[in-house]
Amino acid sequence: MKRRSRGFTRIEILIVLGVAIALGAVAVTLTKTSRARTHQVNTLARMKALGAAFSTYVNEKNGAMPYESGVGGDGWARAAKPENQEVWYNALPKLMDAPGVGEIGVDKPEAFYESSYPLQVPGAKYPPKPSRLEAPAFAIGMNSQLRKKNEGAAQMQGRFGQIQAPEKTVVFLERGLPKERPAVTGQAGFDGSPKADARAFVARHNQKGILVFADGHAEACAASGIFNKSGDIVTPQTRIVWTLKSESNPN
Repeated sequence: MKRRSRGFTRIEILIVLGVAIALGAVAVTLTKTSRARTHQVNTLARMKALGAAFSTYVNEKNGAMPYESGVGGDGWARAAKPENQEVWYNALPKLMDAPGVGEIGVDKPEAFYESSYPLQVPGAKYPPKPSRLEAPAFAIGMNSQLRKKNEGAAQMQGRFGQIQAPEKTVVFLERGLPKERPAVTGQAGFDGSPKADARAFVARHNQKGILVFADGHAEACAASGIFNKSGDIVTPQTRIVWTLKSESNPN
């Protein structure tokens, strides 16, 4: 007598479905992790080039550093003004064989967001079209803690020689855009401007972001190396410095 073949029970079907869902979730996680690692590698290379351009600029300008932001604002029209040609986003791309932001904004602002442009950051959540074309949204910012102002509160061109620890002092950081998630509570300044302090740091690559230091080198840094558990910037400043003098309070 032949036995009838037994079909799957409901429990067995549920187990198979559960395993399939779990494997799918693992695959998605691995894909996201791999993509984030690729973005991190590409961003690190891009910001190393920015650090090299910064060093070249400082040497060519006898120790003067580029300005962190433009006079009167940083929209396309203001960026193109003659008085803003020594702002970092205009001066440094030219040393990287690319047009400055002001030059781009005159004829083709969408080129700012092309993957080949040296200030474009892989994985950054740039604004959607057409709002991104209203003004440049920077995913890289110059450290605003290094700025100098005269008695009239006007921005001055900082001097490299004022930096006490170039190998530890941040000059550029990956900064947050409006739709990006802060790494810790208490962060602020995710506005896409070309200047930023540590509170605008974004860890968009597996909880890491890229920093460029005054000596020109760049490295990936975890948010835990910048903020303590209370959300304050780590002090005393030893491994990473945000101010001209390491004993100054960055908070």
